[in-house]
Amino acid sequence: METRQLESTPGFVIFDLPGAQNYVGAARLGSRLIPGNATMLVRHLTYVFATLEQQRSGASIGLKSDPADAAGAVEALAAELADDFSSGRLSTSPGLRLNAELLAPVLTHDQRNLIGNDDRDGISFSDELIGVGAAAAAASLLGGLDGKRIAIEGFGPAGLGIAREATAAGASIARVATAKGCTGDQGEGGQLDPVALAEAWLADGEMCVESLSGNGGPAKPWAVWKDDVDVLFCGSKPGAMSGEGASMAGTTPVVAFSAAAVSSKALAVLRAAGTPVTADFVAAVGPALGWWADPVLTHDDLRSATAEAVNSVMSETADHDDGPFMAACYRAESFLQTWQDELPFGRPLG
Repeated sequence: METRQLESTPGFVIFDLPGAQNYVGAARLGSRLIPGNATMLVRHLTYVFATLEQQRSGASIGLKSDPADAAGAVEALAAELADDFSSGRLSTSPGLRLNAELLAPVLTHDQRNLIGNDDRDGISFSDELIGVGAAAAAASLLGGLDGKRIAIEGFGPAGLGIAREATAAGASIARVATAKGCTGDQGEGGQLDPVALAEAWLADGEMCVESLSGNGGPAKPWAVWKDDVDVLFCGSKPGAMSGEGASMAGTTPVVAFSAAAVSSKALAVLRAAGTPVTADFVAAVGPALGWWADPVLTHDDLRSATAEAVNSVMSETADHDDGPFMAACYRAESFLQTWQDELPFGRPLG
């Protein structure tokens, strides 16, 4: 993994693998950013590409500036890396403290298919595709989602995508959690109404747990890990599921959907319990499928391609003796060895 310091403005760019066709990763802004905190974000994308058998690599841009200086930092970045952006070698998207307007001098060069940016009832199509992939992974573990109860940690745009896909497949939502708390297990049958849940999140963001919890208020975020559901989705941040959370989950299958959402300690605890864990880089392949897709492909085409890709990987990995997470790692690394002299050090674990 190469970290290059920017010369025109304080900051850095991380490139994971040498010799990749393209490098992709979010741009983040903050005076205290350090490269080490982005390592697993980068590695997650490298494994996404390897899962799809693409010779591409994760990347990350960190602009070490105050928000007040963001515009100048982005202009400097765009000029310094003009060749990388204009050639398509490096592509980025808005991350921490950056939006599309601020990042426009860079995004104007983006050569990818931007169908993932399309609005789909309040979330992006990329978030919808993560929902498609995560739901497909869960269905593979459970033999379908009809009649299953789910819990979603890290409820947000992608979490809403998961909720929509899972309920369309017949599942019910027992609980959701954001950084502000956990809500659920209320109403008839202990279910959250999916329409009310979507309306609350679109109106209030992560504060939706308060409006949905009534006068009693939400529970603590970690309450989402109770083992009384059929599957747990997690994706708020790297390491979202800790060893303690894994102990609470027991033998409930876990589907990670964001970069390194399962910690190494959690994976060890879950493997010891014989609990299946789906890798984040499997559930999240959908957006990457769209980035270089033929422009004639429709939303439905890419939804189908995402489900097919996830189902294919799950059919190869779900029954592996080391569990689906490690099996997915072995599968990705087998492809990496076809074009890398050495495997990168460290798997995408929080």
